[in-house]
Amino acid sequence: MAGKDPLLVVEGVSKRFGGVVALDNVSLRVGEGELVAIIGPNGSGKTTLFNVINGVIKPDSGRVIFRGVDVTELPPYKRVEMGLARTFQIPRPWQGLSVKENVAVGAFFGSRRARSITEAMERAEKVLEIVGLSQKAEEPAAKLTVVEKKLLELARALAMEPKLLLLDEIVAGMSPADVERVIDTVVRVRDEMGIAVVALVEHVIRAVRRAAERVVVLHQGRVIADGAPEEVLRDPHVVEVYLGVPGA
Repeated sequence: MAGKDPLLVVEGVSKRFGGVVALDNVSLRVGEGELVAIIGPNGSGKTTLFNVINGVIKPDSGRVIFRGVDVTELPPYKRVEMGLARTFQIPRPWQGLSVKENVAVGAFFGSRRARSITEAMERAEKVLEIVGLSQKAEEPAAKLTVVEKKLLELARALAMEPKLLLLDEIVAGMSPADVERVIDTVVRVRDEMGIAVVALVEHVIRAVRRAAERVVVLHQGRVIADGAPEEVLRDPHVVEVYLGVPGA
């Protein structure tokens, strides 16, 4: 993150659910326009961290600072208004609306809300071009493939014109070709729109190698590595966490 101003700062965040420690003193920073992957096995705390960052749950201790403001106590909609958007692993579009209408809904939220339906539709058209769904704009969302629904979820978040975009398992369960398509789109979003991206990734390591500038590894609620992809993915402790083989 050298040379980049911190956009998001997570400081010493911990979260416990009963006797289970989901996050244990987690700290990380994300710079303007940076693309960061958060990886880790099931139960490592990735989703809990996302939920803390976007305000779905509050940490037991620690702080979340976004654009220089302590947002730890702010609800999700307030964070959206400040420019923090999120996708979800399972897309839930409005099936009866067209693809463009689904995206236009997002334009009425975020840091720069659309002032009219016309403006929202125009913004939706631009975003759909970026994610490669322009030809599907007038089709009902129900007719989209699984991959296209993931891209629609991305487009709806982009219509909010965020400064930081949280992507929750956007390439989970996809074929290699589909992974390439989606990663190309995410990189294009970062490059053309200047949006910082934090992507939660479970096992699609090729996506991490190809797109991420930095990788943060969580294990049992703790950060065990944070650095350049090739360096982190060669770390013996990280390899052991993923493969269960010491020194693999």
